[in-house]
Amino acid sequence: MEFQVLGPVQASVGNRRIELGDRKQRLVLAVLLLEPNQLVPLARLVDLLWRESPPTTARRVVQSHVSRLRSALAAASGDVTMVRRGMGYAVECDPERIDAYRFRSLLDQARNSDDARDRVRLLRQALGLWRGPALADAATHEVRDELCRGLDEARMAAVEERFDAELELGRDSQLVDELTDLAARYPHRQKLTFHLMLALYRAGRSGEALRVYASTHRRLDAELGLQPSAGLRQLQIAILRGDPA
Repeated sequence: MEFQVLGPVQASVGNRRIELGDRKQRLVLAVLLLEPNQLVPLARLVDLLWRESPPTTARRVVQSHVSRLRSALAAASGDVTMVRRGMGYAVECDPERIDAYRFRSLLDQARNSDDARDRVRLLRQALGLWRGPALADAATHEVRDELCRGLDEARMAAVEERFDAELELGRDSQLVDELTDLAARYPHRQKLTFHLMLALYRAGRSGEALRVYASTHRRLDAELGLQPSAGLRQLQIAILRGDPA
């Protein structure tokens, strides 16, 4: 059995999708999958499902969700179990069955590799596990932000580290279009701006690289009251000097 939380919450055995029930029921499973083999208190599940105004029946509703999920998983495969201990629940399974765990594992492998081609391969594989925002169809924006902020940041770090490795391999001109789109979508992530400026400069487009710096400088000042990072300023000076390095 495989579980996906990096996008819509899903479970499958081979090519067969397992029916996981309504949104709240999928959220219960997702919370347990984000902490596999760890006890999640019933009170935390209630809080995540209803936030500030849980109904008086909230605990019984969660228990019903867990019961239905346990039955669905047991009918599909006998190697994943949902257990109750005291006033909490856990999914007991090999974490490798969960895409979020595999993503972090591949990211760690990439960071431990000294070979740029190997890092690109591992990071592309890790990023390929994402099918949209984590818990996309199960959590409200507020709950998703609370549960997935670390995963979202790890995803963006993986994107930036992939560009580091790609640029190390000299794939500058191939990256310009992709970096232009991402830098526009995430204008405050200065590492992406750095990558875009470097790729443009190495592709013989130093004027465009300097215009990217100028627009980033204006935006950071106007929207956040910040100056560009030291690394970005140093890159601008290197481009102005035509630094061959």
